[in-house]
Amino acid sequence: MVIVKKDLWETLRTGAFYTYMALAVAIMVVVGVRALGGVIGGQIDTLLEQGLAPAEVVSAIEPVMGTILVMLSLQFMMLFCLFGNAHNLTMEKTKRSLESLLCTPLSLKQIHLGKSLAVFLPCLVLGLSLAFATVAGANQLLLAPQVGQSVMPGAASLVATLGAVPLIFFFFVTMLVALQLIITRIQWINAVLAGLLAVIIVALNYGLFGLGFAPWSIVYASLAVAAVMALAAVFLSRLITKERIVLSSKG
Repeated sequence: MVIVKKDLWETLRTGAFYTYMALAVAIMVVVGVRALGGVIGGQIDTLLEQGLAPAEVVSAIEPVMGTILVMLSLQFMMLFCLFGNAHNLTMEKTKRSLESLLCTPLSLKQIHLGKSLAVFLPCLVLGLSLAFATVAGANQLLLAPQVGQSVMPGAASLVATLGAVPLIFFFFVTMLVALQLIITRIQWINAVLAGLLAVIIVALNYGLFGLGFAPWSIVYASLAVAAVMALAAVFLSRLITKERIVLSSKG
């Protein structure tokens, strides 16, 4: 927790953090609300043209809205991680201040977990808040006027958003921090981050298609991805040694 508090305080003192956050919020709220309204709104128009009652339209759209909520929450977390927090450890390696942390009584596992939580916690709160705000905004501004009521995600989507997605993101962050600790070339970090994000999105999409978009398929697919990432995170954590950290900082 000492590492978590220290890193969070340093993040909040960085002006670039607020610039990145404002940029991310502005882009994703405008794009997210309009895109969500366009995708769902187009499907609502099609269903209404087919003669379905508003209640039937809401039931048909609910699984799609839930899937979008899950994907938005994960993408927002990744975006905030990329823009706001993931650079802290990289800067420590650049300034050679990370080596002093190795001289403390903290173990490598404690350092790894502390650095991971310092990235995970704020991005989790910001990502979930913005995802729910985007869905609520699209409902009030674009969807409710079409069907006369809000189109809210179902229980399965809420379980996935509040349970499985945070697990995916946590293991993602632990993998990212492990790579930051042992990779010599710092400029590769963002490329690795983008690659991991692409793999996660593709895995979730294939999982959903394979399960046929059943009501709880988003939960099963998310938990399967989280399990695979947990194994990968454990493997990477075993590669963290003081020698690798020191040598990567000098690279």
